[in-house]
Amino acid sequence: MFGSPRRVLIVATLFVIAGCSGGTASQTPSATSQGVNAFVHAGVPFAPPMLRTMVRPGISASYSTRKSLVFEGDQEEAAVNIYQTTKLSSNPSPIATIHAAAGCPYGLAVDKSGTVYVADNCGGSDVEEYSKGSTTLKTRITDGISNPLGLAIDKQGTLYVSNYPASITEYAKGTTTPSKTITGGGMTDPFGLALDKSGNLYIADFGASAVFELPAGGSSVTNLNLSGLGEPLGVAFDQKTGYLWETGGSGNVINVYDLSTSTSPIETISGHGDPYAISTENAGKPKGEVVESDLDTDSVYAYKPGSYTSYATLTTDIELPTGLLIAKP
Repeated sequence: MFGSPRRVLIVATLFVIAGCSGGTASQTPSATSQGVNAFVHAGVPFAPPMLRTMVRPGISASYSTRKSLVFEGDQEEAAVNIYQTTKLSSNPSPIATIHAAAGCPYGLAVDKSGTVYVADNCGGSDVEEYSKGSTTLKTRITDGISNPLGLAIDKQGTLYVSNYPASITEYAKGTTTPSKTITGGGMTDPFGLALDKSGNLYIADFGASAVFELPAGGSSVTNLNLSGLGEPLGVAFDQKTGYLWETGGSGNVINVYDLSTSTSPIETISGHGDPYAISTENAGKPKGEVVESDLDTDSVYAYKPGSYTSYATLTTDIELPTGLLIAKP
């Protein structure tokens, strides 16, 4: 049930040590009741420093943004690795690494200007900003942030952050103070976030075993009552097809939904082991490509638009892939 010996060691250590800002050991469910994923998410969702590899020097202080890129937040390496999307089938090394401040990278997002946002779940417990093509920290957002897990940015530049426990904070473009804080509606542990082309926000809530929707400009969430869910962790919205992808922690599956027709999945993907973060390309080329991380295999799997069979497996320099973004900055 617990996977590799290394992950069992991480689980055992997390059960004893609550080092995350705001987290305590009492918040962590027992191993027998929840399994390994509980220790990755609940209250203390990071590998302690003693289990991390040494932080590698940045490959470069800047990187090319001419084409679509994959950003992989790696908790064990305390870094965000950056890969060229067009090279994924050859399992390439990262072209650059962000490591200055991202101690426990989870949610990742990019705005229209190419600024990359990183949710750092431990240490500063903040959201960090990196200018387009840069691996150097620009600024931090701390006001309203509490153990951030998921990020999303809409066309107007509004930043959405899912916080543990149970809140979504919104930040207008260029601001560091929340304009709105959303709670209630049944949310207990909001995690992954995704936006559709109309600006509606989708929220994976692993504690509530639900996916919620926050209408564009709204202040309250609605449970979509999707079937087939088991501890939802990540969501990604493919604007080309209108399909919502969801990673299910306890069910070890990826579900794909056509929300316009049914609350049941139109496709269920299994076989990788422990799906976690997920992202889809909605701006660059090819539109609709999906990447998904797996904590059991320490890999990132890539799917071509319209396909439910992975064509590439990325493993180079990946240790514990807790954050994922495919985008053209």
